[in-house]
Amino acid sequence: MILADEADVLEEAFFRADVSDVSALEYREQDLEDYAEYLHIERDILPDIRPYFSISEEQRCEQHGIPTTSCGCGESRQVQAAIYHLDPEALVEDWVAAVRDSDTFDSIELEKIDSTRYVLKAWLDRTKITFQCFFDGDEMERHDFKPQAMEFGVSFFGDQQVVEREHRYSWREFLEDDFRDTITTDVKHLKEAIGSDFYEYRPLEEFRDRVRQSLRDYFSESGYEVRREVGEVCAVETTQYGIDTGKTDFAARRDGSKFIVCHCEKTPGWHVHHFSDGRIESAEQTPIIEDMTEKIEGKINTYQDIRLNKQTASKFVTLLATFFSIGFVVLFLDRLGLISSVLREQFQLGGSLHLIAFGLLIFDALAAIALAAVVTRPYVRDALFSWKIEPFDGDDRTT
Repeated sequence: MILADEADVLEEAFFRADVSDVSALEYREQDLEDYAEYLHIERDILPDIRPYFSISEEQRCEQHGIPTTSCGCGESRQVQAAIYHLDPEALVEDWVAAVRDSDTFDSIELEKIDSTRYVLKAWLDRTKITFQCFFDGDEMERHDFKPQAMEFGVSFFGDQQVVEREHRYSWREFLEDDFRDTITTDVKHLKEAIGSDFYEYRPLEEFRDRVRQSLRDYFSESGYEVRREVGEVCAVETTQYGIDTGKTDFAARRDGSKFIVCHCEKTPGWHVHHFSDGRIESAEQTPIIEDMTEKIEGKINTYQDIRLNKQTASKFVTLLATFFSIGFVVLFLDRLGLISSVLREQFQLGGSLHLIAFGLLIFDALAAIALAAVVTRPYVRDALFSWKIEPFDGDDRTT
């Protein structure tokens, strides 16, 4: 398993490379020793990094370090030299072992494409990330990355300018102690940019259409043109970012800004995609989406509370109906004289029967009032409930 200082020496060697494909470079032992000295590594690191190279004895010009046929010097200048060529597969295997041992990801898988191309599939908190790994800078430049599909680039060729671009990393970064925090933050921000969840989708099945209509009205009254034909209105955006138009609800557009209300697979819940001038933007921090989320969440929670109260009322009706039945039976038997004889014989309460009967009547009356209050309240709330949410009244409706 590769250690940090060993990776530093190799990264320095790759960084100094003046070719696209670092696997084509030749190194001499002195080169690698110089890099270690430059990095102030005091131990003899060469034996530990040799496994990442194939080593051959070749004739080289003692002055220029290249074949005499290339520099023009005579054969008398030739000396035997140990030439190091990088072995990408050996390095990648040890690198993957170190990444796996670091617990940066929940699990990882490696796939070899060719001698300078590898794919690392990693799972992080149920999110699958695909890292396209390159030893050839030109090949990486030609690759069409899809960060919205969690596809990122990994450079083994030491070009810092390439690494500094969004969603591209140096292989050395994976060995840092805080890389899990780094990649977690990047994935979180990317997900926020892809779509902002405003509620769970499946639990709302019974009244989902009413929520959807409420959101349509909200955007319409906030000054947006609302269209159900998302594939037509946002053809470029849905194609470019792989949004399944079969799982979109509607699109709202105003000037150069577009919002797609959607339940596609990009995020777990019911969510909104935001595009500005054709480019995906974060909807999470957009004032109109913050406003919409707060208002529709309040409506959904209120409606679910009403539904729960109606269920509770039904149970209460059953309970009170039982008491009504008992009271009715007692009064009926009293009218037949059966209760009177039993109470006189067993408890000597014959003189109090009229009080018991009167008490049952009072209880039934109070129970009827309580029943009416409990039963009717949630139904009254339901009748008065409206899915309408007030339109966005911010000064800037697109940001």
